[in-house]
Amino acid sequence: MPEIVNTSALACTGFDDKNDGRDVMVDVDHVTMIFNMASEQLNNLKEYAIALARKELRFKEFRALDDVSFQVKRGDVFGILGTNGSGKSTILKIIAGVLEPSKGKCSVNGNIAPLIELGAGFDMELTARENIFLNGALLGYSKAFIEEHFDEIVEFAEVEKFLDMPMKNYSSGMVARIAFAIATVIVPEILIVDEVLSVGDFMFQRKCEDRINKLIKEHGVTVLIVSHSNDQIERLCNKAVWIEKGHLRMAGSAKEVCGVYRVLGGRVGDGESEKMVFEALANKNAIVPGTVESLTAETRYGLSAKTAQRCYPNGCDTVVLTPGDRLEDSLAVCGLAGALEAPLLLVQDGNIPDVIAQAMLKLNPSRVVFAGIEIEGLELFPDLLSEIFEQKSVEFESIAAADYPSLSTKLFEYGRKRSIWGRDAVLSFDSCTGDLVSLSPYTASKRCPIFLDHYEGSPMSSFSEILLTGGFERVLVLGGPERFSEAFVEELAERGIEAVRFCGRDHYDANGIINDWIDSQIGDGDDIRDLIVAPIWNPEDSCTAFSLAVKLKSRIIFDDPQDLDSIAHGLRYLQRRKSVKKLIFVGDKTRYNDVDKAILAYGLSS
Repeated sequence: MPEIVNTSALACTGFDDKNDGRDVMVDVDHVTMIFNMASEQLNNLKEYAIALARKELRFKEFRALDDVSFQVKRGDVFGILGTNGSGKSTILKIIAGVLEPSKGKCSVNGNIAPLIELGAGFDMELTARENIFLNGALLGYSKAFIEEHFDEIVEFAEVEKFLDMPMKNYSSGMVARIAFAIATVIVPEILIVDEVLSVGDFMFQRKCEDRINKLIKEHGVTVLIVSHSNDQIERLCNKAVWIEKGHLRMAGSAKEVCGVYRVLGGRVGDGESEKMVFEALANKNAIVPGTVESLTAETRYGLSAKTAQRCYPNGCDTVVLTPGDRLEDSLAVCGLAGALEAPLLLVQDGNIPDVIAQAMLKLNPSRVVFAGIEIEGLELFPDLLSEIFEQKSVEFESIAAADYPSLSTKLFEYGRKRSIWGRDAVLSFDSCTGDLVSLSPYTASKRCPIFLDHYEGSPMSSFSEILLTGGFERVLVLGGPERFSEAFVEELAERGIEAVRFCGRDHYDANGIINDWIDSQIGDGDDIRDLIVAPIWNPEDSCTAFSLAVKLKSRIIFDDPQDLDSIAHGLRYLQRRKSVKKLIFVGDKTRYNDVDKAILAYGLSS
């Protein structure tokens, strides 16, 4: 994934209040802030002096802010959004007068109460009582003023019982309470709040928020807020700006900016991808009932159970159990489960989770195949399952090995004895998990054995002999020449075996190539109505989705809500597959929010 986020300004940037007659309280005019950072570490003053004398001091320029401009008007509650290190706190320090900009200017019309670093100026050896007077003096309050408002400060901070205790014994939340209480005891014209509402306990945060709301409603105070909580900015503010890596990306109503930031903030991707996602975001409508389905569970085990029951509502003859904590084993087993027309259920070594046990009761199989698991009798089963299966005389089989290459071989031999394999085989290695998931609808439907190799090893593959002599007509190769050499592919051709190699620029490109190839082989690409959306970085959640893809004659695409290239990949796929009418999102319950689903669902009608 790219490391640098897009910092270009979005097209909708701007405020709609130029002529409303209100005073401008803060004017940030083309502000740039440059810090010179030492290019090498100097551990002490002596090293610094020597480097200075030798003219060996080297600095590199760091632009914390780059040509940022916006205005805050009287009565605005103004939010500043951005990921860590984007320049949010720097701009607040410039407005507060703590820093002088390298270029541009910042004008302030009114007195400021800055809540930028709560607790700054406290002496932790002193008591809270002493620190109230000390910190108040640093903020410009007179002794008489502090004495007049002392009880109010103490009451708000809720530290009456600890006034004469040294503050070094205070928790960080208690320190924050005192600092906030001191700073807000007056009514300023401009209040600057930097992450204040994220410290302390829930009740304190609520109390702080209530005081800020009081200052806004009763006194018309202009407020600037920096918060990591997107919801908080949207709830408290009427306007907002989004700063990313020192650049102003967007300015507008808080609802508009927060809506865009919720989707694009901190997410990576190229400019074309962002443009496509932003268009979808701007034009998205409410999700049409019946166009989006979520197949979710608390864990990968529960998800495999839900998928099995979704695909086999009336039960099945065979179920395949495989370790859910060994991904490579699970992927190697997908071919066998497809060949047996059986659901794949994920279990823990030595334990069958309750959710899997309940699913097996409903599936009511006559045969259970343990793939990648050694078993002895029914020791792995809960008592309830053991009793039922004993009464039914369920057949149990085990296919186990020391590692996944050995398991691949044993799975192949198991299937060959039963004549269940098709004409194709799949050759992959352990880093191609995403490609294996992409290919799994074909692998399962065409009963392809999967030969999963280590990344390190002979470029001719440890499975060369089996693939050359196993009676296959075609080998599907997942991996470039650096892993499986052209010499090996040529040897396959010499034996009359077709080799199809899949290579893409990234996971998403490879996913598109594989899906297009499946369409060309099966011939139903233009008839796909349901599309499965799976999490790319959690293949444990998606490795069992193949059974659903086979049942629905569907395909699997990958989606990472944090990766704009991923979202754009999904939108492009939907543009080419006009027949798709429904998206099925698989993953845990926190994987996709409603906005993520709505953006991709926009592609159904675009």
